[in-house]
Amino acid sequence: MRKSKCVSFHRSLYSSSVEATQFHSTVCSMFAHTKSDLCQPTPFHKTMATLAQEHKLTLHITQNVDCVEQRLPDLDAKTIRLHGRVDQMRCQKCNWVGAFQPRLFQGADLPSCPRCVERSQARASQGKRILNPGGLRPDVLLYGESHPDDTGILQTIQSCLETGPDLVLVVGTTVKVPGCLSIVTDFCRATRSRGGVAVWISKEEPLSRVRHLFDYVFRGDCDAFAWPDS
Repeated sequence: MRKSKCVSFHRSLYSSSVEATQFHSTVCSMFAHTKSDLCQPTPFHKTMATLAQEHKLTLHITQNVDCVEQRLPDLDAKTIRLHGRVDQMRCQKCNWVGAFQPRLFQGADLPSCPRCVERSQARASQGKRILNPGGLRPDVLLYGESHPDDTGILQTIQSCLETGPDLVLVVGTTVKVPGCLSIVTDFCRATRSRGGVAVWISKEEPLSRVRHLFDYVFRGDCDAFAWPDS
């Protein structure tokens, strides 16, 4: 998710109506893009999907929020999204998740969660105190926030590490975000400890602090490493 010049994408942005509006506008634009014909899986995505179909891909972890993997069901089934997804909205109170609706995010205000509203109405009908509903937000993780599904993600990753992958590919990331760095470190060490191989593929060299984690470093576009028929 590219950063706007005006939006920090930090959790503090909701303290400013201007930044919140800009953030919502950015997410709505990204959502529209994902629904267009311009948003298509890359050759590398298709290669990964083939590996998934052949049961050779254990897990696909992405920092992207565009959900392009949905166009490749086999790959999508193996995908964990560390930074959320642009096609969903989530309640900040009860954690309800629903399909993203751009019309609800045309300003800074957060729409009310339908589940919270329903529960509040049920309480009112029983003569109980009415509770304020939670606000819905685009289900995109902001800097400084914890993932609402942290526990499930960590359990899936741990299960994969215990299975023992024999190859780990780290593709197109700078590994500067602490959480991502931790995951990459764990997978590279676990894979190599079992005689497997860790590979870096990016247009940039890995940072010096992570270079030792990799057996091979390839600089270039990841699509150059896709299978010819992908």
